[in-house]
Amino acid sequence: MLAMLVVITTHNYADRATISIAGPEIEKVFEMSPVEMGYIFSAFAWSYVLCQLPGGWLLDHFGSKKVYFFSIFLWSLFSVFQGAVGFLAGGTAVMTLFASRFLVGAAESPPFPGNARITSAWFPTAERGTASAIFNSAQYFATALFAPIMGYLVYAYGSQSVFYVMGGIGIFCYVVVVGEIKRVVLKKSLLQQPSASGLKPAAAGANC
Repeated sequence: MLAMLVVITTHNYADRATISIAGPEIEKVFEMSPVEMGYIFSAFAWSYVLCQLPGGWLLDHFGSKKVYFFSIFLWSLFSVFQGAVGFLAGGTAVMTLFASRFLVGAAESPPFPGNARITSAWFPTAERGTASAIFNSAQYFATALFAPIMGYLVYAYGSQSVFYVMGGIGIFCYVVVVGEIKRVVLKKSLLQQPSASGLKPAAAGANC
């Protein structure tokens, strides 16, 4: 479970950085003004802030694993949409990129609160600090690992390639999470089977 949190957090923060790496090239190719770029950069933050509370509600009512399942797929899909801006021009490109960034921010809002929820449910009190430190460090590992890679992609293949590659990696992470969810659900069902005494053992993270 901790490995899953690290993978998701790493991709989550790397995906956020795509516009920072590709931004200068996008600004040059589409001849966008600093004001237009400012709106595009702010789009993610606006939706991320606005969707924190709804994201927390979804986590509480549907469980962390299910929300992760859809969140990863959606933000990866919207990342790919950002690459499609290369086929547009002018104001249409600006509005499409703004909308895509807004949707990415909304889709990425649940995972970090979900990390805290999963840590609380799956790790004993004495280990939660270490678990939190490990998945929190993934946000900085993401920049260290992916910033040079994304920079090379922009240099060699253009700004669109960053969004396509990161979206593809996100879809791969989605497949990994689906497998992890199935493993956890199977483990939980085995733990909940009646014992010889007729009592059901409590499964860790049953409501996660």
